[in-house]
Amino acid sequence: MKYISTKSFMPFVWYRIVLGIVIICLVTAGVLSPHAAESAG
Repeated sequence: MKYISTKSFMPFVWYRIVLGIVIICLVTAGVLSPHAAESAG
């Protein structure tokens, strides 16, 4: 938490945006199943 208070929060924002885009691309390409967690239980 000290890092956030002394540095910019933008690296975390960009990390989340890029991760979201990658996940959306993988689901669209059929690599990941959006319902995988439901069938795992």
